[in-house]
Amino acid sequence: MPVYRMEKIDELVRNELSLLIRELFPDQFASITQVKVSKDLSYAKVWVSGIPDPLEIVKLCKENSKKIRNELAGKVELRRVPQFHFVADNTEVEADKIEKLIKEIKE
Repeated sequence: MPVYRMEKIDELVRNELSLLIRELFPDQFASITQVKVSKDLSYAKVWVSGIPDPLEIVKLCKENSKKIRNELAGKVELRRVPQFHFVADNTEVEADKIEKLIKEIKE
């Protein structure tokens, strides 16, 4: 599949997953920051961010992955709905560490 098609699929799945996560876990502040779907559409790695603990949200997503996959199947037209691998997105934590190191160097 061409690269631009895969990018569109990644974005489509990310948008729909974001809506589903908000519906399924209304008491959680969660965000899907990135999705990378395999070329054969059988697998997708999903980066999850949230407050206060992204690991708790990842745990909830893993426990409900079948339900999430079934719900997504009804909302998107794909040849195959991928199986999800949810991981915590630690970009913000890493960015904070880098900022602290830069401040230390400047001082």
